[in-house]
Amino acid sequence: MKISIYGAGNQKLYLEKLKVPEKFGGTPPYGGAGMAIQFAQAGHDVILAEPNRNIMSEDLWKKVEDAGVKIVSDDIEAAKHGEVHILFTPFGKITINIAKNIIEHVPENAVICNTCTLPTPVLYRTLEGILRLKRKDVGISSMHPTGVPGTPGQKYYTIAGKALEGKEYATEDQINKLVELVKSIGKIPYVAPADVVPAVADMGALVTAVALVGVLDYYRVGTQIINAPKDMIEKQILISLQTIASIIETSGMEGLMKVFNKDALLSSAKNMVIDEKQEGLNLALKIIEEFDKSTIGEKEVNQTYLVAPQALIKEATSLVGKSAVEGMIRRSSNKLFD
Repeated sequence: MKISIYGAGNQKLYLEKLKVPEKFGGTPPYGGAGMAIQFAQAGHDVILAEPNRNIMSEDLWKKVEDAGVKIVSDDIEAAKHGEVHILFTPFGKITINIAKNIIEHVPENAVICNTCTLPTPVLYRTLEGILRLKRKDVGISSMHPTGVPGTPGQKYYTIAGKALEGKEYATEDQINKLVELVKSIGKIPYVAPADVVPAVADMGALVTAVALVGVLDYYRVGTQIINAPKDMIEKQILISLQTIASIIETSGMEGLMKVFNKDALLSSAKNMVIDEKQEGLNLALKIIEEFDKSTIGEKEVNQTYLVAPQALIKEATSLVGKSAVEGMIRRSSNKLFD
């Protein structure tokens, strides 16, 4: 398969700041260059586009070339090559500009994939005009390494499939091509809803994992020990998560600190330590007890409505119609993902 990868990865970040070899093992180069080596060693025809030769040392470039990867500095040359295009590029506008630059040059039925620096829905919306008018054949998905390529702990590639709302950004054939590509290098393909990928595969997976511990603990205690109704437990989980999310949305972390009374929360939450299986809650209580709010600061909370978003959408649809609500959803979704 012909693969084009954009961006070798910030080796200085991996080696000097994150200490990847010491913490996660493997040998450099990591990131996009490591990914290119994976694919080339599996027999694929790989181009790595990187305009900044100084991003890593010559000995690391030699490892990439020795693996059979063709290195170019011109994104357009890479664009004309690949059936699959993987953007291992910096956060924000740089990645968007590269995507806009390459899309009209990629072969028919190619698929363009983001990694951790841009959610798939944002990549699609950025290119939507061209995708609707000129390149209806091109698919959009992700090839999220779900770890650092080049380390033994990187076992999965997360592929963006049909979104929870029903939107399909790539055809079934294009998704299957990505699945077969991942299998060909001995990794595990994980096809997740496109709008769920950031929560499970980006750095925010830390938040998802820790929050999930609380959700599972409360669900177990609530349904198995307290014998509370399942609906009540689920609503209380929703209220806790929605409260935190809504305040951060309107007022940032400083707003959350303003309403967050550490002693009151500890007093309340300690009453929920019911059995010896709650290691996660005990650890959370210890961390909160030692936490210094001044490290973040405080500010007044802006006007915030605590609502169930899905219920709000149904209510709005019944009042103003599906088309109007779809426009509202689109604008609101942009504010979440952009």
